[in-house]
Order: sequence, then C-alpha cells, then structure tokens
Amino acid sequence: MHNLLIMIIEYLLSATVILLALRFMKKEGAYVALTTLIIASNLGVAKLFNLFGMEVTAANMSMGMAFVIYSIITEVYGQREGRKAVWIGFFAQFVFVSLGLVYTSYIPSQNDLAQNYLSQAFTLTPRIALGSWIAFLLSGYVAVWVYDVLRDKTKVWMRNNVSTKIGQIIDNMIFVTIAFAGLVDWKTYFQIFLTTTLIEMALDYVDTWVMYVGIKFLRDDESDEGKKEIIRSQKA
Repeated sequence: MHNLLIMIIEYLLSATVILLALRFMKKEGAYVALTTLIIASNLGVAKLFNLFGMEVTAANMSMGMAFVIYSIITEVYGQREGRKAVWIGFFAQFVFVSLGLVYTSYIPSQNDLAQNYLSQAFTLTPRIALGSWIAFLLSGYVAVWVYDVLRDKTKVWMRNNVSTKIGQIIDNMIFVTIAFAGLVDWKTYFQIFLTTTLIEMALDYVDTWVMYVGIKFLRDDESDEGKKEIIRSQKA
C-alpha cells in the first residue's frame, strides 16, 4: 500500500505542475511543465519498485503526463505546435544528459561529496536517455498525428485516450527494450513493459480532467489576447 500511495502522490504532483504552469504561464507554461516532467522522469525511470507483486518503474505518472501536454497543445494550437512540443522535450533530455556527463567528468577534490551520487545517477542515464529520445520522438509524433486526425471527428476525451494509448504502447515498447534489455531477465523485462503500459493506460482515464482544465486555461488566454488585440486596433 505504501508504494501505491506514493504513486498517487506522484500523479497528483504531476497534475499540479501542469495546471499551475498553464494557469500562470499559459502556452509557455506547457513547455515548462513538459521539460520539467521529462527531466525528472529521466532520473526516476531507472528506479524499480514492487507493486502488487509486479516490477514497476518510477516516473510512470510523470512521464505519462507528457502525453497529456501533447494533447492539450495539439487541441488548442494544432499539430504543428504539438510537434514543436515533442522537439522541445527532446532538447531538454539532450541537454540534461550532456551536462550530466560533463559534471561527472571533472576530477573531484578531496572535499567533494557529490561525485559518487552523480556517477551513480548518470551511469545508466546515457542508455536510458537514448531509449527515451528514440521512444519520445517516435511516440510523440504518432500521438500528435493521431490526435490531429481525430480532432474534428471525436470528443476531446476520446481523441485524448486513443492517441495517448497508441503513443504509450510505442513509447514503452521502444524504451523498455533499449533501456533494460540485457540488464534484467526477460520476466522482469516483460513485467516492466506490461505494468508500465497498463498503469499509463489507466492514467488516461484519471488525467482527462487535467486535459479539460488545461485546455480551458489556454483558451481563456487566447480569448483575452484576442480582446486585447481588438482594443489595440481600435485605439490605433
């Protein structure tokens, strides 16, 4: 029950990050929340814990929320902006890993306390990051494309769930293979893939409210900007 409680906290914290960023930073906030969750997830995903007898990776909730941000951006601004979000996320991961490797390359002084921690944190990070990059780009593009195709044909909750589920299956299949194949036994490998996918799919249903609220925040901002533009044009 302890791990389940922690997972719920991760979910609530991830949702709060997204909504606060959208509420106070609007469109830019979507990108801030995306990069923040992705960087945190790159560290958390290396940790395994047990949930109901199955091996699960940490960061399921926070990484799953990245797809919610794709859906919000694509819904309000279209496929082009959705793809832009994918590349922003990729850039954040690239910089994070690159700087991490630079930090660990310094020869530490006798008074250094962080080298062991950073070395452990970034030992698997390049491989995890490679898996994340490939999975992130491919699954992100597919999710944004599917969402855009369904944009005028389905309700918001339906296109969010369909696009997110397809994206998550692709993301997990690629990522788990690159990040964990050869490091864990095949039983653990399939458990990681299965539990990660099922948990993220379950998240699709409990994150729908986040998407609706996020869309409202951005559309309210668009409406306010439109009104300001009309006022400015009238004054001119």
